[in-house]
Amino acid sequence: MSVADQLRRPPEPVTALAGQVLADLDGMTDRLVESILSEDPSYGLGRTTREDLRYSCHDNLERILQTLQGEAPRDDVFDAPHATGHRRAEQGIPLESVLHAYRLGHRGIWDALVAQARDAGAVDGLVEAASHVWELVDSFSSEVARAYRDTERVLHRRDDRRRDALLDALLEGRGRERSMAAEAAGALDLPEHGRYVVLVLDGTANGRPVADALAVRGLRAAWRARADREIGLIALGRWTVDDLEKGLGHVASLRAGLSPVVEGLAEVDAAHRLAETALRALPPTHAGINALDARLPGALLVTAPDLSARLVERALGGVLVLDREERDLLLETLATWLHTGGSAGQTAARLYCHRNTVLNRLRRLEALTGRSLERVDDLVEWSLALLAREVLPDDTLP
Repeated sequence: MSVADQLRRPPEPVTALAGQVLADLDGMTDRLVESILSEDPSYGLGRTTREDLRYSCHDNLERILQTLQGEAPRDDVFDAPHATGHRRAEQGIPLESVLHAYRLGHRGIWDALVAQARDAGAVDGLVEAASHVWELVDSFSSEVARAYRDTERVLHRRDDRRRDALLDALLEGRGRERSMAAEAAGALDLPEHGRYVVLVLDGTANGRPVADALAVRGLRAAWRARADREIGLIALGRWTVDDLEKGLGHVASLRAGLSPVVEGLAEVDAAHRLAETALRALPPTHAGINALDARLPGALLVTAPDLSARLVERALGGVLVLDREERDLLLETLATWLHTGGSAGQTAARLYCHRNTVLNRLRRLEALTGRSLERVDDLVEWSLALLAREVLPDDTLP
């Protein structure tokens, strides 16, 4: 037996009492409206009109009393609470306020039934039927709450889609349109003007700890999930890029690219491109936040992978065809020598070998590549080639 079938079978003497109460439906409605407006400020904030509130109170009181009378419509017993829940969710009135209004209405119905029962000498019969009455009003309360939450979920999904679409528009460069920037600022709860950065997390990172860390520090951000990325648009306020990196330093297993600071939502697309480049310039084996300005040479290399791969081939020449052990030994020696400013002694100390061993390896590198330790251009090419081997995908390298 359905809930609606159960509600169509009210016990005596409730049916007669409900019919008598219905005769004063307009008066009950007016009293309920006054009670709601005096007890709950949510209804007085311009979200709904007095006429709309009265219409809703009238329909719900009437439907409950008709159901108690056994004369509710067969097509939809709960049409009134469904309409009320849907409308109040759209108006943004809190569910707690909606349910409070229902409780006031239920109390009014019960008081009216008691008054009629006393006049008719039917108090004992009403007491015996009390559980049915309260089961009925509980069912109406449950239905208005269900309709409210269903509508709220639809509205949230609609809002989420709108925010995603607006953030996509900013990332694509439409923030230069004055109306678009203003609309996006309102929907995303971000300032239209001010200092911004874009943070791009790779697909292995969990964006929630990052978002939480920003929120704890009072930084406003909007996030967009993509198939292999999470993109954060962050309003810096008075923070610096260094402050941001330190604030996110505790987030484990983070791999992200960070753009330079741009001014206003109009420049977000440029920041997005630079953040993507910064992430690509982060070596695959490295974790952390890669600020573009901190690794500009690597960023230049990843933006032209074909040229970078050719540079590796020309600068390192015959070294790349050696067996893996010898190749890696020579490249490690070269990288260490470059990092120590060309000091054979420091290189030897770091590699736990003799200084002469370092010099011999460097001479072999010169012979295999046709380059010289004395030419600045050759040193630059070697440095860039070694960096390219770090930041470029293996399948793009010779």
